[in-house]
Amino acid sequence: MPGLIASPTVLPQPCRVWSRRFAPVLLLLAVSPAVFAADETTTASSARDRAVADADQIAQQLLKVHESETDLNCAKAVENARYGVETMLEVGEKNVRGGYLPAAQFNASAAPLRTLLPQLTVADCEAAGGNKRAFYQCMSSDYNHVLACGKAHPY
Repeated sequence: MPGLIASPTVLPQPCRVWSRRFAPVLLLLAVSPAVFAADETTTASSARDRAVADADQIAQQLLKVHESETDLNCAKAVENARYGVETMLEVGEKNVRGGYLPAAQFNASAAPLRTLLPQLTVADCEAAGGNKRAFYQCMSSDYNHVLACGKAHPY
């Protein structure tokens, strides 16, 4: 669905309510298999193929860093990063409970996230330099996802 994700130039001012409300939905779409009912003009497999393609497009958008002239704001960066990690863990747990994801696969993926979570602090941000500082500056923007910033600025 081209145009599903608006570019940052079209979005209104960053809004925590919007990102908190829709981030779990976007993550759920990106990591779980989507199944849509087929109608008389489509088959189940083509509907599923479209859904997978849409989920892939959403995932690609989540992994893009939206460059901006955002100043480092440690309180906001830590809030955004912790929220993103916590949401990914919650969605993963729901996917395990729903049978969409094997528990072993989730646990392997969740371990580094659980290790990262207590490290995301304002004090860590304030003391950060190099790529870690760049990660926190990236997370200072409400337009960026923790995975995108982590990929762009590994530390």
